[in-house]
Amino acid sequence: MNNLLIISILLGLCTGLSNGFHTIGESRVTFSNQLEHNKLLKVLCDNDEGEQLVKIGKEYEFSFSDNLFMTTRYKCKVDQGPNFKHHQEFLAYDASWSTILEPRCRWIAREDGIYFSQDGNPPTRKYVWDGPHILEN
Repeated sequence: MNNLLIISILLGLCTGLSNGFHTIGESRVTFSNQLEHNKLLKVLCDNDEGEQLVKIGKEYEFSFSDNLFMTTRYKCKVDQGPNFKHHQEFLAYDASWSTILEPRCRWIAREDGIYFSQDGNPPTRKYVWDGPHILEN
């Protein structure tokens, strides 16, 4: 019985600390559609917001708080329209990528691939459409 009480107290403390940490900073992931010829960008991430359709020149962004243990990860799949023949699936966010309090991950869909910019740095191409999941640098 004492062990159950101790475990309950520890879990309560962890939850309280985790909730307090959530108010410190907010992480953001943005998808920008810079495709040509009026193509839509379809974005589906495992963040429970469902499928998003992004028009050319527009963005889709979601924000969240990292968990206390910094193990937050989001995978996403992007497709380019109108027939959504070309796609790519990748890890769009990992809490370990950044050391700043409010990390920003920006994914930019272009005709020649998918570019990544983190925390305001210049974008670099990370993926090609329908290609391997990670490009070699």
